[in-house]
Amino acid sequence: MKIFRNYEKIQILDERFYTIDRSVYYPSVTTVLSAYPKGIFFNEWLKREGANADEILKTAGDQGSNVHNAIDSFEKGNAVTWFNDDGINNYSLLEWQMISRYMEFRLQVEKVENTEMVLFSKEHRLGGTLDCVCMISGERWLIDFKTSNAIHKTHELQLAIYKEMYEQQEGLKIDRYGVLWLKSSTRTDKPPLQGIGWQIKEFTKDHDHNLKLFNHTRALWDEENPNYKPKNLEYKNQYKL
Repeated sequence: MKIFRNYEKIQILDERFYTIDRSVYYPSVTTVLSAYPKGIFFNEWLKREGANADEILKTAGDQGSNVHNAIDSFEKGNAVTWFNDDGINNYSLLEWQMISRYMEFRLQVEKVENTEMVLFSKEHRLGGTLDCVCMISGERWLIDFKTSNAIHKTHELQLAIYKEMYEQQEGLKIDRYGVLWLKSSTRTDKPPLQGIGWQIKEFTKDHDHNLKLFNHTRALWDEENPNYKPKNLEYKNQYKL
């Protein structure tokens, strides 16, 4: 939720959409990818969990946000602390394990060029926020952080279009891309792309195929959302008798 304040009004902007000047809005990459089939395993899981599914997804989403925010804070030069001076934990054990795995991965990185970078493409009519662009072994990587139990096809499509948008926006070539999976089952170190409990799953070799799949998914999303627009809200900042 993006909130903009002034003295008289507060605007709450729909995070499914991106804009530069608030006159033209484009859907986010992840919003478009909601049109991609979830697959039989997801549907079976949904049936199995029933009423608990929403709560499970919310918990997983909160967990992912906490890890992402911790990484972003660290990259901005702040200390990230598990327990504060009062003995209260800022993160759960699982969250701290994933944060610690990121720190192990970070030792393999020569230079971080961008984190939490907003992408906006008029050509593709899309917006998005990439997690990280960094240099590893002399190559420029575009990396997305994932805290999920599995890696899905939509992750590949997401990064394929991010590569196109980043190169268009920044004029810099992405050599390789993939997800840093912080909940992997790996049990051995294979620097620089794998450690215990984490690994980079690379998708670069299937780039053209994944880009084609994304464009097909975009066509489906456009068909179902021909007159899309954000559901922005606006409230007065103060009421008084």
